[in-house]
Amino acid sequence: MAAVAAEWFPTLEDFLLDQGLLAVQVFLVVGGYLNAKSWIRVLVGDSFQIFPRIWARYVRLAIPLFVALSVAVLVTAGVRPFFDHSSLSASPTPLQVVAHVLLLQDILFLEAFSAGVWYVAIDFQLFVIAIACAWLAHSWQHISKSGSVVRKALLVWATLTLLSTFFWNLHPLGEIWGTYFFCAYGLGLCIGCWRQANLRWSYLNLAILIALLGALAYAYQPRIRLAVAVVTALVLCLYESREGRSLAFLGAPWLSDFSNASYAIFLIHFGVSLVISALVFNFWSESIPINLMGLLISFAASVWLGRLIHVHIESKPPSLKRVVQWVAIFSASSAVAMLLS
Repeated sequence: MAAVAAEWFPTLEDFLLDQGLLAVQVFLVVGGYLNAKSWIRVLVGDSFQIFPRIWARYVRLAIPLFVALSVAVLVTAGVRPFFDHSSLSASPTPLQVVAHVLLLQDILFLEAFSAGVWYVAIDFQLFVIAIACAWLAHSWQHISKSGSVVRKALLVWATLTLLSTFFWNLHPLGEIWGTYFFCAYGLGLCIGCWRQANLRWSYLNLAILIALLGALAYAYQPRIRLAVAVVTALVLCLYESREGRSLAFLGAPWLSDFSNASYAIFLIHFGVSLVISALVFNFWSESIPINLMGLLISFAASVWLGRLIHVHIESKPPSLKRVVQWVAIFSASSAVAMLLS
């Protein structure tokens, strides 16, 4: 649909194809910032449990993911006879199913069942790396009995951020590992814990430091994705310098509602788009207005269905039982897709 509609809006299609992925840098910086904020109170306490937090993060990511993957594999198998397109994955294999459950499909060089699964795996890797660093800082604090545990965490996170910026992020083959993206994620972590580190430098000083290091890294090897991450970090510094006071319209209930459902919307959009694309392709393949309408319907349907998934599935209390249930549903869906193929 996008290719047909692009005859009317070629510039928009080129922008989305070439630059749309840059939005990931914003997600990464903000994700690191929010995680640092959520860990600070626990970090300064007597105990810091790492594995329950890793499990909680996995459950948070996995249950909506298995819902979307179940839809994706069934939809792909259902439309394959009528819709020959490069976005369709091959018939599932048992190894692929296990790899998706463990978020290892890219590391094992296996085809993903849906768009965006790579980002979920990277998000989980980054979370594990960051919280492992926080645990290391907490253990270091217990041994040293002096100084600030937040400063220790800041030091470890900042070190990994610099290593990623000047080394790991320079190699595209490293995109399957969280270390490649830590340059953006780490910026958010550092900003999120800066106030509690009680350093003499203000957020204005931090912004200047980030801008200088970003300029140096960009001069070393130009990367538009790094520039987007740095700009996002500077905006967060400005936000913190205002004592966390946001703009009034950002508190609108409807905006909060859709924000909470954004992860589910992101996951389900692939399956929704496949269904509508297959219908439009088979009946109105050459009609620009209908293909454009199909894109809008895909967007609206993804938002609607994603919100339903959030309200009725994602927002329910997580548990091992629910994870097992959705793994079973995903496995059964994959088995059906295998039979249909």
